[in-house]
Amino acid sequence: MKYASLDIGTNTILLLIGDIDRDIQDILDISSITRLGEGLKEHGYLLDTAMGRTIEVLKGYRNIAKAHSVKDIYCVGTSALREAKNSLEFLEMVKRECGISVHVISGQQEAYYTYLSVKKDSVFKIDPLFIVDIGGGSSEIIIGDRKKMTDYVSMPIGTVKLTEMFIKHDPPLEDEINSMKSYIGTFLDKYFARAGHIFIGTGGTITNLASIMLGLEVFDKGRIHGFSFSLHELRDITAKLKGIDTSEREKMRGIEKGREDIITQGAILLEEIMSHYTLSDCVVSTKGVRYGVLYEHFF
Repeated sequence: MKYASLDIGTNTILLLIGDIDRDIQDILDISSITRLGEGLKEHGYLLDTAMGRTIEVLKGYRNIAKAHSVKDIYCVGTSALREAKNSLEFLEMVKRECGISVHVISGQQEAYYTYLSVKKDSVFKIDPLFIVDIGGGSSEIIIGDRKKMTDYVSMPIGTVKLTEMFIKHDPPLEDEINSMKSYIGTFLDKYFARAGHIFIGTGGTITNLASIMLGLEVFDKGRIHGFSFSLHELRDITAKLKGIDTSEREKMRGIEKGREDIITQGAILLEEIMSHYTLSDCVVSTKGVRYGVLYEHFF
């Protein structure tokens, strides 16, 4: 039986269509950058233009799901929809124009779905788990093992939010980067990492960084999922990204179109997390919340 899950994020909307049997067999897994949370930090509201972009993509996703004879769509919304004062207006618009009901999840639920997406993945035959999901509006740090999620924190920092708060020049000035790093540091005061934990990173920032390191012209989930890179390799990529402007980043292999203005801030955030928690290597997961949603419903 085919089912779909939708993850409406601050920067990206992701659609997963899976055949549900003993596991989730991927039929389609796609993403679109709509930047729903554009200007949210400044205004407190979702902008009409951002909502319009997102609605159009959701209509397309609904039609794709229909073409695949999907039995049901499970849709969740994350940081932007938790924070925006006009979230209800957007949710009603999605229901009216797309026929899709959106469940706005808490930071804890977002962390749990990310945890499930790793726990249930046979690629990661490791225990215990230290997981980070870097999003556009929030980022989650999760500790768990094969039995349960034991600790988490959902931080109100992500690539879109950090960019809008701190970055006014292209490429960013060192003062802007230092201010951003200081701000990030205020959220990293809880010690999670313990000996033996393997670090797994997920979210568009991390999959794009892996794609850059692999020199991919086109996103290749098979090569990226399970790929590992070191903190040293990350620092090299971050230094390169900081030194070039958006037009130059657009030409780099591996960067998803529409992410070139926020990828540097995402790389810096990941670098700060790995440095703070003394994590030497990152193993990449291309899954995340959308998989966790289906795992919760069916397994």
